[in-house]
This record gives sequence, structure tokens and C-alpha cells, in this order.
Amino acid sequence: MILKNRKEPPDIFQLQSLVKRIPVTHSQFPHWTEQLRRITAGFHGEQRVDSLWHEIELPSPYFFIHDLFIQQPNSSFQMDTVLVTSRFILILEIKSISGLLNFDPQTRQFSRTNKDGSIDGMRNPDDQLRRHEKWMKRFLADRQFELPVLGAIVFTYPSSVIQSKAGKRIIIQSSGLPYLMEQLLSNHPYELLSDSATSTLSQNLLNLHSAKELVLPTLPDAVLTGVLCPHCVAQRLAYVRKSWRCNVCSYKNAKSHLDALAEYRHLVSRTITNREFRHFMHLPSITTASKLLKSSKMRSTGSYKDRVYFIPEQIALLESISPGTDSIRKT
Repeated sequence: MILKNRKEPPDIFQLQSLVKRIPVTHSQFPHWTEQLRRITAGFHGEQRVDSLWHEIELPSPYFFIHDLFIQQPNSSFQMDTVLVTSRFILILEIKSISGLLNFDPQTRQFSRTNKDGSIDGMRNPDDQLRRHEKWMKRFLADRQFELPVLGAIVFTYPSSVIQSKAGKRIIIQSSGLPYLMEQLLSNHPYELLSDSATSTLSQNLLNLHSAKELVLPTLPDAVLTGVLCPHCVAQRLAYVRKSWRCNVCSYKNAKSHLDALAEYRHLVSRTITNREFRHFMHLPSITTASKLLKSSKMRSTGSYKDRVYFIPEQIALLESISPGTDSIRKT
């Protein structure tokens, strides 16, 4: 049973919103596009590993918690996949890294050698996994559960070549996950928890999960504001006769400001006022801005003059109009 599904990290939408609003000539453009590529590749790699579980027969009861994030006063823990069974708990550290990979057991350094011979130093996934295992063992002890805690590093790229391993750490290519589970189930044949205790343990873990706080970027002066055309590059839409219109491709949509609000939430703030809305959307009319804000059905506080609107996470998804019906693009 999947207690928590994996969702696309909000960082991806944030970086997509940022990249399309800054000129390609900006000094930070390569940095942000590389960040977007790396985070997107990591998410797709995790999805590929998730799909492999459909090929694996697991004895019941079992519970999956994907992207478990636990915030504590002075630290946080983010586990890619946690599998809770009545025999053991398995924590996966999933990595989408290509090249020749080296673990140095003495310096605890992890590095990648690229095709051109250059070497990149990276965070050691073995150290990350050790930290998660230590937390999980303490969590179990505090609740008087006796269950082995296992950990494995899973590389998702076939082009990943592991030159030196991290001691006795389980390190596999993602294609080896079915075989690994056969081994683990064979090595741990006995149920140590009842079905109800396994379920309770899983729910206790899930109850500790919280959404990871998204850090808002420092926007450059060159950032492009406005409601942008989804078909043209860096082209603002104008609000004319109750619709957002593109004067280049003639695209038209009455709800395009909702997409811009979603981007504003990820780039600027989770709240917005009438003044801020007009400034970002390039709307001269207070009345028009007020009507659009009210029609978006966002929660708000304050009087008419000082009203603050709270932009929900799923505003574009819940309110946007599908391109096949109310959005028009003339060619």
C-alpha cells in the first residue's frame, strides 16, 4: 500500500517560471537552467524506481512512503523512499548521476569523473543514508518497535559506473531492485511485527511528514513581469475585453492571470495585494484588478483598501481553463 505518493518537487515549477522570465544573456541563466535540469532528472529517476515496484511481489503488510520530509528544530531529514514491512524497514537513497563514481572510505568524499576527465565532488549519499538510518533507529527505539533498518543507494542511470564502493553499503543500479528485494526477503524471513503494529508504525511515520518550505529566490532586476503567452517567447499578454490576448499569435484566454499568480507565488510571495497584482500583471485599472482577484476565489483578509489575498498552491490547476475549449490561438 502506498501511504504517500511522490509528487513533482515545487522547485521544478519555480525554476521553470524563473527561466522563462529572465533573458538568456543573464549571467545566472546557465546556473538556473542547470539546476532545473538536475532537479528534473532526479525526479524522473525517482519515478523510474517507483515503477519497478510493480514488478516486485511483496508479502503483506507493506507500506510505501515516498519523499518523507521530517522537520525538526535544528535539522531536517528527507528520505526518497521508505518501505515499511513486518520484517524490516528499507530506506532508499535514489541518485541520478552519470559517469565514473568513487566513494573514498577514508575522507568520506564522493566524486564523479566525467567523460572529459574533469572531476566533480558531490555530497556523499552513503553519509546521507547513514544519517537517515540513525534517525530511523532512534525513532523505532523511542516507540519500542524492534525492527531492522536497512538502507540502499540506487543509481538510476545505466551510464553510472561505480569504481569504488562505500564499504559494505548496498549499492545497486535501479534494474537490480527486484533481485535486491529477493535477497532481503530471503535474509529476513520472519515477521517481527503484527499487521496492526506494522500499520501503526507506518502511520506514525507519515504523521511526522511536513511540506518542505520553498525558498523564494532573489529575483534579478531583469526579470520579466506580466502575464506571459504560453506559445511565444517572453511575450506579455494584454487584458482586452475581458480576455488576455497576445498581439503576436492572437492567443486568447480569460484566465491566464491564474497561471501568472501561480508563478508569482513561487517567485515573489504567497500573498498579493491589489497594488502588487496591478504592478506584476501590468494592469492600469484598480477596478479591473479587483474584479479579477475576486473572481479567482482566493481567501483574503483586510478591508477593501488593505485587502491581502492568499494564493493557494493549486490555483492554476483548479481554476485554469483548458486550451481545448476557452483558449484560442489563431494561426
